[in-house]
Amino acid sequence: MSQSIIDKPWTKYWIKKFKTDIESGDKRFKRLKKGYPYFEIDNELIDIVELDDFIKIEPNRFPLFIGSQFGIHPELNKITGFFNGEKVIAVLSKSVLSGSVSGLSLHKINKNDKKFIPNKIQHYGNV
Repeated sequence: MSQSIIDKPWTKYWIKKFKTDIESGDKRFKRLKKGYPYFEIDNELIDIVELDDFIKIEPNRFPLFIGSQFGIHPELNKITGFFNGEKVIAVLSKSVLSGSVSGLSLHKINKNDKKFIPNKIQHYGNV
């Protein structure tokens, strides 16, 4: 079986914590079509979008990134137009080598930021 077909529930325990969070549990994620290492997420939580939608500030969808030992993917600081105001982003912490997921963090991007400065406002652990 291909890796994309095998369900690995141990990489998605954080999802239940996210869904039951009073402030963010009703939100969704959005991702670009490419630039991500392999990861698993429930399909009903995520939309695959074009760049124009990805950089939009939306109260009900968070841009999703994968944080690994090799950096953040896609490369957040290289996305043209991304730093366009105050928004919340999601970073799924995942080891590309082992496939282990430590959880998902929400970070606030401030209005005048020009590059990503970690500013964690919430964390959903994968235990």
